[in-house]
Amino acid sequence: MSFFPLLAQGIPPSGGPPVAPDLDTVPFTQIIQDGGWTMYILIGMSVLTTIMVFYYLLSLRFNVIVPQRFLFNAEEAATEGDAEALYEICRRSRSPGAGILEPAARLMAEHPEVDYAAVRDAVEDAGGRQAGLLWQRIQYLMDIAVLAPMVGLFGTVLGMIEAFVSLKENFGSVKPIGLASGVSKALLTTAGGLIVGIVAMILFSYFRGRVTRIMSRLEASCNLVLQHIFFHPERMADAAKNKAKTDDE
Repeated sequence: MSFFPLLAQGIPPSGGPPVAPDLDTVPFTQIIQDGGWTMYILIGMSVLTTIMVFYYLLSLRFNVIVPQRFLFNAEEAATEGDAEALYEICRRSRSPGAGILEPAARLMAEHPEVDYAAVRDAVEDAGGRQAGLLWQRIQYLMDIAVLAPMVGLFGTVLGMIEAFVSLKENFGSVKPIGLASGVSKALLTTAGGLIVGIVAMILFSYFRGRVTRIMSRLEASCNLVLQHIFFHPERMADAAKNKAKTDDE
């Protein structure tokens, strides 16, 4: 997967009229060579972007963030009102969904008389941490979107320096080849940096929406499990007994 167009400039034959550039006959390696070493950095960024896109497509899915087996077991334990079983299920799972429910399950298992506000705060705090981890995954796309145009601009500066150095050294007998080489490098690196940056920004926007949808579903699923276990009749009765015993003492 490559983000570079086949850019080229036609060179007129000696003594003849200018000819239109034939893009089909320009090899891609020649374009990279004309762009200079900054083009290799941009190619590396495009390859890294491609790898990250495939990784995000495989990992940023709701069934991966919250495995169906874990969600089924958690809902079953919540329906039975067993906070200790829910805590063990969350502790054995390494999914982000388990990381959100585990603090609340541990809190209810250790303190049956805890109120709903404290349990919800525990879920929200854990959810914020897990959301931060998911956002950090896709942040690298934004970094590439910002850095790629800057690398292209750096190549542009190098190309213009090369063009003016050639103009200075051959002043009075200017050689078009030397001047065109620097200008070509400047334009190629500018185009390459913009293409990589624009594509990375579009991909970041797509995965940003994907993470937002996943977090919305994850929050709804965790709240459902939390409500099932917290308002379970047996757990509410045990909590009332423990509170009454504490008040008597």
